[in-house]
Amino acid sequence: MNESFTVEEIAELIRDEGYKALVAIDEEDGDATIESASDGTDWRVHMVGVAPFYESILIRASFHTDNNPIEDCNKFNNEYRFLKLYRVTEFEPDDGGFYVRAEMDCDFAGGVSTLMISATIRRWIALLPVAEEAVFTEMARKLESKNT
Repeated sequence: MNESFTVEEIAELIRDEGYKALVAIDEEDGDATIESASDGTDWRVHMVGVAPFYESILIRASFHTDNNPIEDCNKFNNEYRFLKLYRVTEFEPDDGGFYVRAEMDCDFAGGVSTLMISATIRRWIALLPVAEEAVFTEMARKLESKNT
C-alpha cells in the first residue's frame, strides 16, 4: 500500500491494461499528465500533488456538444457514482456549442494498492463510453425534437 505514486508508475499501470500512456511534464509549472485513449476517445490523467510523489490522480476527457448539457449531466450524475459529467464554464467553443468534461478521481490517502489504481483505470475505460453516449444520445434527441 502506497500513499503516493510517480507519474511513471501510473503510466506503467495504464500500459499494463493495454493502452498508450504518454507522459508530459509542463516545463513552466511542472504539472504532470499522462495522455491516453480508449475506444477512440482521448483522455488524460492529471497527477495531483507535488512531484515526484503524487497524492492522487484525476482522469479527464472532454466532449463537444451543440446543446446545453446541464440536464444531461445532472441525469448522468444521479445514475453513476464514480464518474461525473460537468459542463465546462471556464471557456466556451467559438462555434457557440458547449464542452462537457467527464472526470474520475483516485485518492491515495491512507494507502492504496496498484491493484486499486488498475481497477480505477478499468472502471474509467468501461464507463467512458457510457458517459459519451449519454452526452451524444441526448444531444441527438434534442436535435430531432427541434427538427420535427
